[in-house]
Amino acid sequence: MKRCFCGFLALMLLIGLAVPAWATEPYITIYTHGDREHKRIAITVDDWYQPELLPDFLDASGKYDCKLTLYPLGVMLNIADRPLWQRVLDEGHEIGNHSNTHANLEDLNRDRIMRQLQNMENNLYEVLGFEYKINSVRYPYGAGRYKGLRSSFSQAVAEAGYIHVVLWDVDTTDSDRIMRKVENGSIILLHGRRRDLRVLKEILPQLKEQGYEMVTVSELLGLEKTEPRPLAKDRP
Repeated sequence: MKRCFCGFLALMLLIGLAVPAWATEPYITIYTHGDREHKRIAITVDDWYQPELLPDFLDASGKYDCKLTLYPLGVMLNIADRPLWQRVLDEGHEIGNHSNTHANLEDLNRDRIMRQLQNMENNLYEVLGFEYKINSVRYPYGAGRYKGLRSSFSQAVAEAGYIHVVLWDVDTTDSDRIMRKVENGSIILLHGRRRDLRVLKEILPQLKEQGYEMVTVSELLGLEKTEPRPLAKDRP
């Protein structure tokens, strides 16, 4: 019996060794914070239902050398706002993908997930006038974070061109709560609305005084910029 068991164990080991590495690697990586050893944080701003507030967010950030990462919805990107979004890039901020319509992605099938992400890209490209290399995605509502890194959901996100999923560890409440919770590597979640503009103006001087460097998500996480991708309409 012992010999039998040893033979079975050896067979299982051989089978395990025969599984290629790519078959067990995650499709995506999910980040809620960066390196806890260094005094760097990222401030992210989602949705942008009130794009007219964008200049105020940029003005406030510029006073404290803060680089934002913006996650706009595709439907909120208007070609008339091209100068605003060009200013975002000119001042060193970053743009990520937050879907096209703020759909709950985990409720969608593969094709609809991909359309949500790719349509947002196309809207951004049209507004900017060139193909900007989007480096990360943020799920609307954070929905999908528990789907599993090798789930069909995560595979669809990866096939849409996104392997970096950025969430947060400090949520929008009020400035006092944010300052109590923030720590090295934190990713702060705000939204493009008037209330959060007030919060941003309150926390920026405090964060600066405490010695935090406020960088983009890609800088915080050490993400490499992806290679240029073809427009979604040209993809197979």
